[in-house]
Amino acid sequence: MPNMCRPDCPYFRCLKKTLAFKTTSGRLLKPREYRRGSRRAIAWCLWANDLCQGPRCQYASCVKHAMKPDGTCGLELLEKASRVRSIEEEALALEHEYSRIRDKLKKIGISEIDL
Repeated sequence: MPNMCRPDCPYFRCLKKTLAFKTTSGRLLKPREYRRGSRRAIAWCLWANDLCQGPRCQYASCVKHAMKPDGTCGLELLEKASRVRSIEEEALALEHEYSRIRDKLKKIGISEIDL
């Protein structure tokens, strides 16, 4: 299950520019101030004066254009999809494909010798 996009992601942007981070002491930090330090804070929407809804908000955007319509992070999906197959797995896949083609050629009457 892919993770949802998070407001504390460096690529997350609020199109209304009202995203802030509220510390436990109540201090509001702009996103660039929050990302500089390692503070524990919650995402806060200054426009609604409530917790940030993250990807469910209509003003949520991703700088890398990776946020999917359902709110999942596309960057995570790209990382998972780029898994490299080993040579053994590749050889097994080619052997399977070769046997399928050989069976189809037998059905139409062409043998391996004719090729």
